[in-house]
Amino acid sequence: MTNIHPITFKKAINDIIIGGCSLTELAATYNTPLYIIDEATIIKNCQLFTHLLSEHYPNFCIAYASKAGLNIGLSNLMASNGIGADVVSGGELYTVLNSNVDRNQIYFHGNNKSKEELALAIDHGIRLVVDNADELHNISRIAQEKNKKALLMFRIKPGIEAHTHEYIKTGHIDSKFGLPFNEALPLIQATSCSDWGDFIGIHAHIGSQIFDTTPYMDLVAILVNFIKTIQEDLNVSVKEVNCGGGFGVSYTKNDQAPDVSDIILAMANELKLLCDANRLPHPKLIFEPGRSIIAQAGVTLYTVGAVKPIANHEPYVFVDGGMADNPRPMMYQSEYTFDIVAPSSDHRDTYTIAGKFCESGDILAKHVELPLVEKNQLLVVYGTGAYNYSMSSNYNRFCKPAMVAVHNGAPRILVKRESYKDIIQYDAV
Repeated sequence: MTNIHPITFKKAINDIIIGGCSLTELAATYNTPLYIIDEATIIKNCQLFTHLLSEHYPNFCIAYASKAGLNIGLSNLMASNGIGADVVSGGELYTVLNSNVDRNQIYFHGNNKSKEELALAIDHGIRLVVDNADELHNISRIAQEKNKKALLMFRIKPGIEAHTHEYIKTGHIDSKFGLPFNEALPLIQATSCSDWGDFIGIHAHIGSQIFDTTPYMDLVAILVNFIKTIQEDLNVSVKEVNCGGGFGVSYTKNDQAPDVSDIILAMANELKLLCDANRLPHPKLIFEPGRSIIAQAGVTLYTVGAVKPIANHEPYVFVDGGMADNPRPMMYQSEYTFDIVAPSSDHRDTYTIAGKFCESGDILAKHVELPLVEKNQLLVVYGTGAYNYSMSSNYNRFCKPAMVAVHNGAPRILVKRESYKDIIQYDAV
């Protein structure tokens, strides 16, 4: 399934329309680089999860993986569609707490949560996903000091090798995340016998940008087997089972991403069947999609500063952004689909797209075929909703771009463009 463009994408004469808004007009109003988010695509992708599970597995929660891209406006959009949040830092948690997201639908992950972050979560009754024994010790002390009960899940290592980039494989046994089964059991027992912790369930996540559906079915079987072990060995019930996310999306025409509907329906049905076969109650089922909700919804708009010919090589197209607003090509060798918003010629050529930053590796893409590129044209990059804004930086003291949401022809600012004053505001003189 190849869905590269936002669902409202339309080609017009000398323009591209997304969310009913002209990209040319958006660039004129908000300048470039510019992150653009199509609300209709996010709504559709949220409903893909909620409508299907409401029918086939009503006891569920969808917690948007906030690290894919987070601000208060995005959180409110998720909440208005019945979506919760998976957060991995105090900053993400604080952002979500200042939004409309239901606190009963917030899950706090991370392998090294600080005491301040744990205290913030416990104060607000947020579900904590425990990564290791030291963290559980910190939780017990903080909860007892506050005379509160921490809501706890345990992240386990299912030992599954998902076929994805080495940096985004998280389910294998030597991953920095989670606990082996034999180490998780005594911690679960200690929590269930305590007066400071409420054991809720288990969590596992096998990686990101996964195209192979087999690991997901293996994950369900592994989790049910562990639920049975917890029940039989500890006489403790598992109320919630969190299967993570990681569903792959298409960034180019060569990507054949799986149908997420088929995956989650198969996993929900398998969970019911295996629980019934083992005489286990059906736990609450949690998924944590991030990229699969927001990637397709986002595009980035750049202005071409120059086209630089290189003898016997592809010419460079220089844009007014690059690695500071999208580090993924450098980090993961990620590929994207590019286009010229208002081409002036039918002639096509092949280019290298380079950013403005003082690094030779600041290359967004190589071997990109485009209509003839000229100075001051607008270049659009598709599929940039996930991780581009969230991983952006102030490298070279770059001012981070604005983010605009578009819907039914009306744009609205989600994040203001940074200024030079913003860049120096924390400098101590």
